[in-house]
Amino acid sequence: MLQEHDAGVNQAGIAWISAATRDPRDTRYTWLTNPGARRAADTGRLFDAVVLRADLGAAVLELLTAAAEPTGAVIAEGHAGKWAYLVGPGSADAWLHAVGPPAGTRYHYVGHGGCLTLPGPRPHPGSSMTWIVRPGLGTNLTCVTSLAGSFLAAEARRPRHCAPEARWPCPACRLRPVP
Repeated sequence: MLQEHDAGVNQAGIAWISAATRDPRDTRYTWLTNPGARRAADTGRLFDAVVLRADLGAAVLELLTAAAEPTGAVIAEGHAGKWAYLVGPGSADAWLHAVGPPAGTRYHYVGHGGCLTLPGPRPHPGSSMTWIVRPGLGTNLTCVTSLAGSFLAAEARRPRHCAPEARWPCPACRLRPVP
């Protein structure tokens, strides 16, 4: 049985995140026998997700942390270079009102009717998918308003000459965002 002192997700987090999958009981059983297994979860019931480029996601987390904002579960997918922040279900309107439409590669919002792949509670070493902030550590969801403010601040810190799709540090100037 997974213990709370393990480096992975605690029991409360496992119960919460598995409840979003199509078969929570099967998911919990799978995670007991293979804690690195990935599972699909439907968005729109327990959570929605805001998916950002990894560089922007990291800058946003730095800003949220610096502001002492409670941060919910965050997933990283290394191969795709994306981070997913779990936010309250049905918060798409608040997000869109705060940050505007997803022009280019700014973000992707996954809400009702969507699906998100979840890492297991203890991803395999070297796995491309992992928890940056694990569920079950207090709040499981990031406030969409706080996330939007940090997202806009992180975007504003990118030097003007840097292309929006460029990764940090900028290959032209080697600048990094400043928290």
